[in-house]
Amino acid sequence: MLFDAIRAELLRFSRHTQAWLWALLVIPVGTAIVGLFFRQFLYGQLQKAEAGLPPRIEEIANAPLGIGAFLVDQASQLAGINLLAFFLIGAATIAAADYRWETWRLIRPSNSRMNLMLGKALAIAAIAIIPLLLFLLCELLGQVISASIEHRPIVLGMDAKLSGTFITMVLTSWLRVVQVGLLALVAATATRSLFGGFVIAIAFGFGTFIVERMFLDFGWKPEEWRTLLLFPSAAYQVVQTFLAHGPVTPATAGKAIIGLLLWIAGPTALTVWLFQRQDLSKE
Repeated sequence: MLFDAIRAELLRFSRHTQAWLWALLVIPVGTAIVGLFFRQFLYGQLQKAEAGLPPRIEEIANAPLGIGAFLVDQASQLAGINLLAFFLIGAATIAAADYRWETWRLIRPSNSRMNLMLGKALAIAAIAIIPLLLFLLCELLGQVISASIEHRPIVLGMDAKLSGTFITMVLTSWLRVVQVGLLALVAATATRSLFGGFVIAIAFGFGTFIVERMFLDFGWKPEEWRTLLLFPSAAYQVVQTFLAHGPVTPATAGKAIIGLLLWIAGPTALTVWLFQRQDLSKE
């Protein structure tokens, strides 16, 4: 029955063209196009000034495109604020569709309340990987096109160690996107509104960012338990820094992963608890 709920949510979302275009495609495709034009502009400027360029600049401009290193670099900053904000459109659409169209009373008899809400949560988790993979694909395509135009060699440069780092970074970014999407789910359930789910999740993200900066200025450390448990963005950055072989210990990275997982489990449990107690007779 849970599988039926997930499948129904994904099917309905796939038919909501505006939602998935904005949530899944705008940032990956738009960023790649802007980046491609910007790189070509810089290439044109370098060509004009080629005679007077320092040797180091020429070396960087003509360096081969290493696909492996490029993908790892992109994966380290994959769950950016723009991608998260636009993904909230899709998450809020899934979360609030039955409140908006007053269809709960039609589908409620076919499944349990827990399965229906978990179906929404797992559907959000399923679509969360799409903008991440599209972003990587579009950025890689843009880089390959630029390298071809600029006559730079293209090398794979992806060994087993680099592949493991890349996959782990993508999975960590996926957890971060899921965590943000579930904030929209609990907010939309509490307010019974798509707009409420979107705006509250945005406000929460902005508010925690400001508070995190304040607490760090007051002496909190990024590797402390309280920081990693209270601020999911800090936990995400700590894990990505560890995977990039930065100055983070395995124990701190483990605490950060626990913090992220708690920020996924908590909103999910709260959403189910709220939904179990709602009167759906008019929705």
